Amino acid sequence: MPEAWLELDTALKKRIDVVLEHPQRLVTEAELRKLSEEGRAYRLILGAELVRLERRLAELEADPVSSLGAIAPAFRRVHDFRTHLAELDQLLSALDDRARRVRTSWLLGSPGRAATDNLRADGR
Repeated sequence: MPEAWLELDTALKKRIDVVLEHPQRLVTEAELRKLSEEGRAYRLILGAELVRLERRLAELEADPVSSLGAIAPAFRRVHDFRTHLAELDQLLSALDDRARRVRTSWLLGSPGRAATDNLRADGR
């Protein structure tokens, strides 16, 4: 059964991907701000959970009676959280770049150009 955090993570990433992967699609300031705020809030939640999981892993590793069977799943969860946070950080950075380009284009008075100038940092 998938964990709730993973489902939220996937849904948020898909929404950000839509904005990043379709540079011709015009986006509103409100849409950019909402995605950014949700992403940062989710980042804080996942970051706090990662700290909790890392503490638990450290406790298991420090306990001489802990079995490898108990340590391995804790290690996998820490690894999974780190991976998801890294992906989310990359998406949020790309979203910030797109928002900056869009806002600059709006200030310069060429909103049509903003749609084509907002390429994802990784080239997709």
